[in-house]
Amino acid sequence: MVATPMDPRGAIELLQTASAAVAVTRLSWLNLAKRFPALVAYLGFLACINVVFGLLNPSSKLYFWSYVFLEILKWIFSVFAIRELFALTFDSYPGIRTGGRWAMYSGLALALGISLLVTRLFWSGGVGARSAILFYFEVSQRSVVFTLAFVVVTILLFLSRYPLHLNKNALVSSIFFSVLFLSEAFRLLLDTLEPRLFNDYIDWPAGIFIAVCLLGWAAMLRPEPATVPAARVTFSGPQEEHLLQQLNALNQMMTRAARR
Repeated sequence: MVATPMDPRGAIELLQTASAAVAVTRLSWLNLAKRFPALVAYLGFLACINVVFGLLNPSSKLYFWSYVFLEILKWIFSVFAIRELFALTFDSYPGIRTGGRWAMYSGLALALGISLLVTRLFWSGGVGARSAILFYFEVSQRSVVFTLAFVVVTILLFLSRYPLHLNKNALVSSIFFSVLFLSEAFRLLLDTLEPRLFNDYIDWPAGIFIAVCLLGWAAMLRPEPATVPAARVTFSGPQEEHLLQQLNALNQMMTRAARR
């Protein structure tokens, strides 16, 4: 069943589908899909699940099981997308890239395990098996999203502090995906404060904001030159040189740690 005329949920979900499709089309048109395969896969999956959520009746059993199954797949796509952001951001620093990737995996496993254990110990239970599944799922979802959000914030801090010199498309994709993902994490945080774990008056504006982010992402992408120009010799200032030395030292430390 499609949402009623007074309920904009379905329209917002379909708006996100259209926006994600525009971003995927733009990436493919500019021949960037091969460079950002995980981000393209995430956007394509986002378009697909929003079609499902936009057309199904939220109170139906089909919607419930579709929500649980598709959101778990969304976690997986998110992990690969953020892993790709690490690879783009620290392309010249393999030690930091490897260390950050394993820290993300460890953090996810730890956060998920602790949240499920705490829930099992302190939750008094709900009405019916479906209620229990949903509660455990929502706790797990927030653990995964908040952990990934911490990783995204770390990437943004590195981008703002260190002269990593990413090309424009990599920088645009990193920033827009980060904003998109952090907005989703913030929405979930606000929803957590509600007894029902959701609030339509928070979710609807958040959905529109995500659609705007996706369209902005598509609009900011630019064609890349067919050939890479020869690198120019540039001279950095003392502050930039000091920051680069810090990055190199951190990269060497993590490289040695990975070899042990």
